[in-house]
Amino acid sequence: MANTVALIEDAALLASHDSPGRAQALIVLAMEELAKARWLYAAAEYEWTAPLGLYGLESRPAGDVVVPEGLSSTRRPHSEKLQVAEQFASGLAGFWSLDRRMEYYERADLETFAATAKQRNLDKQAGFYVDRDGESITSPLAIAADDIANAIRRTAKVVQMHLIEDHTRQQDAPDASLIDSAEDLHWAVMPYSDPELFANFVAQHSADGDE
Repeated sequence: MANTVALIEDAALLASHDSPGRAQALIVLAMEELAKARWLYAAAEYEWTAPLGLYGLESRPAGDVVVPEGLSSTRRPHSEKLQVAEQFASGLAGFWSLDRRMEYYERADLETFAATAKQRNLDKQAGFYVDRDGESITSPLAIAADDIANAIRRTAKVVQMHLIEDHTRQQDAPDASLIDSAEDLHWAVMPYSDPELFANFVAQHSADGDE
């Protein structure tokens, strides 16, 4: 997940320097990295949880983790990774809203996100390469800012959703020292997922420091 967060940070930096095309491409790459992290997490979650001794179970060392199919090849199709990422992201509204909670628990199947994944991959290519379509020439330098800020924020909130899931998995451990904290990633992504909340925290912290 650290690389996913770093890509979001880089995308935000590019967007702030009038390079929305490159920012758009990096956001799509961040979603691909998220998919790889989700594949690994699904395969490893049981063994990673074993040392925590949750819910009265005896703590034991984590066993070996079988490399998931999605990571068994170095050249998985981009669209496959993006389908996984978009499926996970589709639960975002339900994760944050009680009224829509079932959207978080009951996501559509992967095939539902095939068209979206294809478009995301095209967006990534458009952000990197000069291309020709018939008589038209397209360039990353011609991509308008449009909704890039929203895309960055959405991707960052999807990352936060994963990080919160992981923290929730571990939070009831009898021995808190065994928790594998990702607090550094929470703080790193917060300026992009929740900029207002982060700004308020910084302002409050600064005010407290001045007193």
